[in-house]
Amino acid sequence: MRRRALPTRKKRGFANSYEQRNMSSPITTSQVSRAQARPVQVGTRDAAGSTLINHWQRGVPVYREPVVTPLLIFFGALAALGLVLAAMRFFSPLGPFSGMNDAYAWGIWKTFNVMTLTALGSAPLAVGMAAWVFNRRKLHVVMRTALVSGFLFYATGLFALGFDVGRPWNFYSFLLPWRWNAESAMLEISICMPLYCAVFLLFENLPLVLERYYYTGTDQTRAVLRGIGPFLRKIYPFVIVGAYVLPLMHQSSLGGLLLLAGNKINPLWQTPFLPLLYLLAAGLCGLGFVIFLLLVAGLRYSRPLDLDVLGELGNLLSCACFLFLAVRAGDLLWRGQVHAAFAFDKMSILFLVETALILIPAFVLRIKTARETPRTMLKMATLACLGGMFYRFIPTTIAFIPAHRARYFPALPEVLMAIGYISLGIVGFLLAVKYFAVLPGDIKDWNHMFRSAPWRRPTAQPGQNVKSNPPEGEQAWPASLSTR
Repeated sequence: MRRRALPTRKKRGFANSYEQRNMSSPITTSQVSRAQARPVQVGTRDAAGSTLINHWQRGVPVYREPVVTPLLIFFGALAALGLVLAAMRFFSPLGPFSGMNDAYAWGIWKTFNVMTLTALGSAPLAVGMAAWVFNRRKLHVVMRTALVSGFLFYATGLFALGFDVGRPWNFYSFLLPWRWNAESAMLEISICMPLYCAVFLLFENLPLVLERYYYTGTDQTRAVLRGIGPFLRKIYPFVIVGAYVLPLMHQSSLGGLLLLAGNKINPLWQTPFLPLLYLLAAGLCGLGFVIFLLLVAGLRYSRPLDLDVLGELGNLLSCACFLFLAVRAGDLLWRGQVHAAFAFDKMSILFLVETALILIPAFVLRIKTARETPRTMLKMATLACLGGMFYRFIPTTIAFIPAHRARYFPALPEVLMAIGYISLGIVGFLLAVKYFAVLPGDIKDWNHMFRSAPWRRPTAQPGQNVKSNPPEGEQAWPASLSTR
């Protein structure tokens, strides 16, 4: 006698595509038999082990606390101090505000704010490729967090460059191709980074803004958004292509730029594989930072953690660390520089510390229980980010010796301006999570927010009654405006 498949019941409210795929397939007898032999996590998985409820189901704004908090005021003050110094630098020579000299023409505004911090801003590239290219669908729910953080890192880094160059008023030349220096090694970087930030990253963050205007705007606003929705859906695949091709180009080109320094960079870091290693470091930094950001935000705003999604990110981070270390070790063996790594001088110790910071999370995150422990995940993500940042920063400043007895140490205004740019990005993120659905949350939080927040109610038409309760948030959001 043929056994009928057990029927599945459709969940009420939002369900991501990963859950829908698992719940739509029937449960077979063999799956039930295998599931009975192992403990079942009640409330989150069924007898076959398929996920029934995810804590992270969609982006939800932070609505349980005021917009202005002591944390916002603190970072706002640091940002204001940095901007005041930046304005003073704009109308004065560069010398009093920087420790740069003829030997060290690059200060921390380039080497740290751009070369290093844009690696942390590579979360949209790393998480996006895992979700879209490698079909890790459960990661779509954290894409908004990755996109907003990436945009803020790139935007503040490019903003810092505006005060670092000697003639910032010549920035308009970027828009005039006939004024480009085709022989410059920085041409590709100077084109790709602003284009990626101002066009592709900005477009990928557009659903956040449209969603808020859809719910808080008038009926006319909603009608306009419904009209442009199909057009946005049509061009989105092309935006996705550009959003991954451009960062692949400029992240590797940042490493290729250091090849021009030749033997001025210590042999432990100077290698023909610098473009590939810089790209791999950006990938592991992006994955590590989005884990760090999700865990810290969950702690700060009392959001429930989705260990299934975090575990997937931890698994990818471990693989990225191993891949980076494998390429790094193979490069040292190929160039015959293994002895320099264990010379135990200043550069060797820096190399060993940097390697240990990446090697520890690579091994620890292979353990399933470690990926299911938030405290361990936070520590390992922090170590991976520090290791990737060390690799990106050391060859630009510490391992870079342009001349005998040449030294560089940033001046106090230079450090305060760098801190101000970072604080400006933090302020932007603190405001973004309050006004837009950036951080992932439960659908119950979304619906509760709709009942408690003063959203605009739809106007009543003649002969039509408007319900006193506001509509459920997910049901009201049109699919044509969603890019998930």
